[in-house]
Amino acid sequence: MSGVVQWLMDSSAIERIVDELETAERTAVGVPTLSSRPEGLTESDAWAIAGARDARRLARGERRVGYKLGWTSSAMREALGIDQPNHGSLWAGMECDGTLSMAERIHPKAEPEFAYRAGRTLSGNVTAAEVAESGEWAVSLEIVDPRWESYRFAFVDNTADSSSAAGYQLGEFHRCVGDPVDFELTMRIDGAEERSASGRVVFGSPAESVAFLVRRLAESGASLHEGMIVLTGGATAPVDLVVGTRLEVWSPQLGSCELDVVA
Repeated sequence: MSGVVQWLMDSSAIERIVDELETAERTAVGVPTLSSRPEGLTESDAWAIAGARDARRLARGERRVGYKLGWTSSAMREALGIDQPNHGSLWAGMECDGTLSMAERIHPKAEPEFAYRAGRTLSGNVTAAEVAESGEWAVSLEIVDPRWESYRFAFVDNTADSSSAAGYQLGEFHRCVGDPVDFELTMRIDGAEERSASGRVVFGSPAESVAFLVRRLAESGASLHEGMIVLTGGATAPVDLVVGTRLEVWSPQLGSCELDVVA
C-alpha cells in the first residue's frame, strides 16, 4: 500500500461501499477494487466495510452459520507479502444442496476444504488441541466469487469483500480420533483430473486455522458458538466453475461431498 493515499472512511462512505458490493452481487457485475481508487484503502476500513455488510445481513433477518478463512496457505501469503489469514462470514442462504447455479454469479471458483463444526462455544486464547477435541470435521467445497471486476485484488479488497465468501457444500460431519494435520483429501474434477492435499497445508493444521479464527474473533468480543461451521481454508488450487462442471471431494477419514454446476 506504499505510495497510496489511504482512506479514513466515515460511516456514510462505508455504507456506500456496502451498497456497491451488494449491487455487484445482485447484478453479477463486478466493481473496481477499492485499493485501485485514488483514495486507497486501509485495513481498518476493510474490516469496517465487512462488518457493516454483516450487520446489514443480520438486520434483514439472515442467519450467520459460521465463518470461512482465506489466505491460510503460507506459500501464497509469502508470495504476496501477506502476514496473516483473513476471514469472512457464512450465511445459511449460501449453503448448496448438491448443485450450484451460475445465475447471478460473477466469476466463481471452488476450493476443497476441511470443515469444522464447533461442539461447544469457543472463545479467547484457545489452542489447536482444544479445537480438535471439541468439534467435528467434514470435507467441503467453498465457492468464492469476488465482487470485484477481476481476481486482481489486494488483501484489503478481499477483506472488505468478506474474503470472497459466496457459497459452500458440506459433507457429513464426523468425530475424529487423531491429529487433523494428518487429514487427507482428493478433489476430482469432471471425473478425471485429481488434486490432493493434507491438513498440513492449511495453516499448518486445520485445527490451528480454527484456533486462529477464534482468537481473532475474541479481539472484537465475539466467539465461535456451538454448532457454528468453519471452512478452514483452501487445500488445493481453486477450480474455475462453468456450467457442467462436476466436483467430487473424498477423504479416507471424513467421507465425501459432491457439487454439480448448473445454468
